Amino acid sequence: MTQFLSLKVPKQLNHPLFFPEKEIILETGHYAAWSESIPFEAFPFEVLYLNEVVSYTPWTKGAEHIKEILENWKQIETECRLLFSERKAGQTLELMKRGISLFLAAVFWLHGRPVMLRAWQEQMESFHTIPVNVAERLAFILSRPAFYPSYRQLSELFQEFEKQYAKYMMKHAHVKKNVQAEA
Repeated sequence: MTQFLSLKVPKQLNHPLFFPEKEIILETGHYAAWSESIPFEAFPFEVLYLNEVVSYTPWTKGAEHIKEILENWKQIETECRLLFSERKAGQTLELMKRGISLFLAAVFWLHGRPVMLRAWQEQMESFHTIPVNVAERLAFILSRPAFYPSYRQLSELFQEFEKQYAKYMMKHAHVKKNVQAEA
């Protein structure tokens, strides 16, 4: 059954770029399980989780969802590239917000954690699979999300993260095979 909930934006996610309002309305049925057809909302699983609403928790299986996140970014990147080439930077803000939220989700979920925008820099310090200088670069992107240099920087962060993710998957596939062989 479809149910719409009006939820407070948790303080851990309070960021004016993603949540200019203090409440968000989510259709809870969309988030009970993972689906490729989930409509875009900034951090819906985290909003539900932090409001103690039962839903799917993608960070518990983060590595499984990264490939799809990367594919979504490639579509967004293509649209952004076209808009910037046509000098329509003003139309990129929503796309960039989606891209930034996908990047944050990919990084946090791969490390088994829900996205937390409050003190995100400190949290990322403990992460092992992240691009070089990610905190400084993301801070720059967040300060001017609709500018071309931010788009380029986000694109580079995704490229670097994708390479690190591939290494991560190879390493963990190797570890998994060794564990199975020992059993």
